[in-house]
Amino acid sequence: MTAMLNLNYFACCVIVLIQLVSSQRFVGDPCTLKSGSPGVCKLFKECKQARDDLRKHQIFPQRCGFQRDESIVCCVKSKRKPGEISLKKCKEYSRLVYEVTRPPILLINRPPITKNECGHKVIKLIVGGTNATRKEFPHMALVGFEPQPGDINWLCGGTIISKDYILTAAHCLSHYMYGRAKYVRIGVTDLEDTNHRQQLEVEERIPYPEYKLSSHYHDIGLLRLKRSAKLDSFTVPACLYRNHDIEAEKAIATGWGDTTSEGSGSNNLLKVTLDLFDHATCNESYKNYSAKRLKTGIIDDIQVCAGSLDEKKDTCRGDSGGPLQIFHNGNDIKCMYDIIGVTSFGKPCGLTNPGVYVRVSQYIGWIEDIVWPENS
Repeated sequence: MTAMLNLNYFACCVIVLIQLVSSQRFVGDPCTLKSGSPGVCKLFKECKQARDDLRKHQIFPQRCGFQRDESIVCCVKSKRKPGEISLKKCKEYSRLVYEVTRPPILLINRPPITKNECGHKVIKLIVGGTNATRKEFPHMALVGFEPQPGDINWLCGGTIISKDYILTAAHCLSHYMYGRAKYVRIGVTDLEDTNHRQQLEVEERIPYPEYKLSSHYHDIGLLRLKRSAKLDSFTVPACLYRNHDIEAEKAIATGWGDTTSEGSGSNNLLKVTLDLFDHATCNESYKNYSAKRLKTGIIDDIQVCAGSLDEKKDTCRGDSGGPLQIFHNGNDIKCMYDIIGVTSFGKPCGLTNPGVYVRVSQYIGWIEDIVWPENS
C-alpha cells in the first residue's frame, strides 16, 4: 500500500513538472492577458504595468515563467513602433545645446540671449585616435568600479541616453576582479577637469535578458542611476539609431581606453574615425575565433563591425561599452549623434581586424520599454 502511494505521489510530481516545463515561456515570447489583449513576456522588473498593479492595487501579475531566479510576467504589448519614442527624445535633447541666459543689463522687454553651444565638429578624421574637444561628445560616460573604498577604477565607457540611464556593454555591468559597476562619471572630456563633472552612483544594472557571460552575443546593458543627471550643454543624451541599414561608410568611436595594446588609458577623451565593414568580410576575419564565445560567427542582425585596413585605428581596453556613432542626418535635429553600436570585443588592439559592436537598432524596443516605460 505504501509503495503504491509513493508511486502515485511520484507520478503526480512528474505530471506537475511536465506542465510547468511545457507552460514555460521566455522573454520576448507572445502571451495573452486575462483581458484577452495580446501581451509579451518580460522580466517583472522591466514591466512597469505589472509593477504598478502589484504596488498600487495588490494585483499579482500573470506569470510566463522564470529566468534563473527572476520572474517573467505577461506584460501589455506596446502600441508604438520601436524607435518612435527615441526619435521624440532625440529632438527634445537636441535643444540642450542652446544655452539661454539673461542679459547683463536689466532692461524692460529685453529678450533672453540664446547661445549655440554645439561642440560638433563634422570632420573626417583608443589607437590612432586624436583628442576630442570640450562638448564635442557630451553624451560620453565613464563606468567605474570600487573594489576597495575610495579606490575607483574607470574600466568601461558608456553613453548617456536619458537623465536616468547609461547605455553600455553587458560585460561592463560587473568585473571578475572588481565587482559590480558602481559609479558613472559624465560631463567631462579631460578626466582631471572638475568643471561640470558629475559623478553619480549606480542604482541598478540591467543586462539584456539573453546575454551570457560565456558568449559575445547580446553584449548590451543599461545602468540606472541612483540620482538623475543634470542635463545641459556639457551633458547631452545621444540619439539611438533606429534602422538596421546604416546610411554611412564610416563611424566615430570614442573612449578613454588604452592607446596601445600594452599601454595605459588616456586622460583625455579620444576619437577615431573607422570604416564600417560588411558582414561577409567581418565574419571571415573571425572564422578562427573562439568557437565557444562566437558559436555561429558574426551575426549581422545583432552585430556591426568597424575598423581600418590601412592604418592602426581601433578601440582598445577601457573603450568597452562606449559608443560607435554617426552624425545625425536631418534638418529638424541639429548637433546630435546617432549611436549605431556599443563597443563589445575584438582581436588585439590596432591590428587590421575590425572590432565588433552590438547593433543598437536591434535592441531599441527593449531599451525604450525600460528607459521610457511611461511612453509604452
